[in-house]
Amino acid sequence: MTETPPPVMLPYLRIAGFLDAGEHAALLEWTLANEARFAPAQLAGGLVEPKARIALALRDLGPSAPILTERLRAAASEWSAALRTTPFETSEVELELAAHNDGAHFTLHADTYASSQPARGDRMLSAVYYFHRQPRGFEGGSLRLHRLGAAPGDPGLDIAPDDNSLVVFPSWGPHEVLRVSCPSRAFADSRFAVNGWIYRARI
Repeated sequence: MTETPPPVMLPYLRIAGFLDAGEHAALLEWTLANEARFAPAQLAGGLVEPKARIALALRDLGPSAPILTERLRAAASEWSAALRTTPFETSEVELELAAHNDGAHFTLHADTYASSQPARGDRMLSAVYYFHRQPRGFEGGSLRLHRLGAAPGDPGLDIAPDDNSLVVFPSWGPHEVLRVSCPSRAFADSRFAVNGWIYRARI
C-alpha cells in the first residue's frame, strides 16, 4: 500500500522580542494617537472587499518607519538563507500598519503581486510584527500558514499574534488571518500588526 506523505507547510521564522521596550511603546503610542487616520484596508488594485478582508490600515508609521525598514532590510539576507528561498538583493521595504478589531479577518491569499499591477519589483519575503496593549483586549487573529495549492477551509499551521513578535515567510506562500473577537470594539483593544514586504528589483 502506498502512503501519501503529509503536505509540506510553508517555512517560517518566528522572532520574539523583535523591538526593545522603548521602540514597542513608541509604536503603540503612535498607533493609538493616529486612530482617526486609519481607513478600511484594501486588496490589490485598491478594492475594499469585506468578504475577503476586514481591517483598518495606515501607511504612515511615523518615527517607527525608519527603524522597522532598516531592521527588515538588514536581516533580509539572513532570513532568506534560513528559509532557503532564492537569494536576492533588497530593493525596497514596504510597510503597512493594520488594526484588526471585532470580526476582522483576511481570507486565503498570497502576498505576491498580480500581473496587472505596476512593476515596482517582486515581493520576496513577508514579515508581520504583532503588538497590542496590555492586558490584551482581543482573542483569535492567528496567522494560518498553508501548503502550496491549499484551498479555503484546508487545515494549516496557526501562529498566535503574540505581543512584540515577528513572523517571516516567503511572500508566495498561501496564508490567512483568522477572525478576531474584540468584545469592547474599542480601537485601543485591537490586534495591531505591521505588515512588511521585502522586495527585489524586477529583472
